[in-house]
Amino acid sequence: MPFRFRLAKVLKVRQRVLDQRGREVAAADRARQRCVEREQQLAATYTKLAGAAPAATGSAVDVRDLAEQALRLRRLGELRAEAARDTKLASLALDRERARLTEAWRDVEVLRKLEDRRREQWDEEQRRVEGRQLDEVGGIRADRLKRSRISA
Repeated sequence: MPFRFRLAKVLKVRQRVLDQRGREVAAADRARQRCVEREQQLAATYTKLAGAAPAATGSAVDVRDLAEQALRLRRLGELRAEAARDTKLASLALDRERARLTEAWRDVEVLRKLEDRRREQWDEEQRRVEGRQLDEVGGIRADRLKRSRISA
């Protein structure tokens, strides 16, 4: 009779959950990376706009251009703050998904260790049964050999 782990179906389900959690962690990591990249782009744009040189010397300063630049800088500042919040939220979501992945991994590992222990117990029991059978066969052979010597 071959070894059969009674919780094999549970182990399969837990393995599927583990795989799904792995995919969710990867998706959360990609989302976080997109947020980081957006934040970096906005920071570069803000730095570039903030460092823009004013109109050439000797020319008239256009108040409208200065006001537009100030509005753009303010808007970029708001976008940067929003991107930073999004990055923080994405990082928290990634941490949450990693925790769920760790929990799923532990569930699978517990079942695998249980399966290994049960397999070892089953192997030991099979060795004991084989040993008893071999002892019985050896006893029968020894008895027959003894009887054949007596009758001869």
